[in-house]
Amino acid sequence: MGFFDKLKKSVLKVDDQQLLTEAMLCVAFADGDDQWEETNLVRAFMETLPELKGSDQYEVYEAAEKNVKLHGAMGRAKELGNLSSEKLKQKAFYLAMDIALSSGDIDDGEEAVLASMAETLAISDAMAENIANTLMIKYC
Repeated sequence: MGFFDKLKKSVLKVDDQQLLTEAMLCVAFADGDDQWEETNLVRAFMETLPELKGSDQYEVYEAAEKNVKLHGAMGRAKELGNLSSEKLKQKAFYLAMDIALSSGDIDDGEEAVLASMAETLAISDAMAENIANTLMIKYC
């Protein structure tokens, strides 16, 4: 194994801005397809997040997209535990579930990614249910 092989396999350290974006993209890419509607919704959500205010959102999105495509949605979902606070962990899960519900039904890939996120982010079943119930008002 060469020097650069080790670099390719190591997981990149990223900041909260990128991890919040990755949380949304993990669900958007859970089925292996980056649908135009979902990626546009991710970009729209980025515009509303105070954590991204004043940042180069294009750069943040591109870096997050590259990580999710390179390491896979499940691989990056496990990295969300590196978010710096419990509040951000809850927000990441909320945003991911919002993206999942926006397309109607949650498919098997999205469900698997959300379950992995819930475990990684220590989101209780009760919290996940509260988030889902709140979002269902929006999408039903």
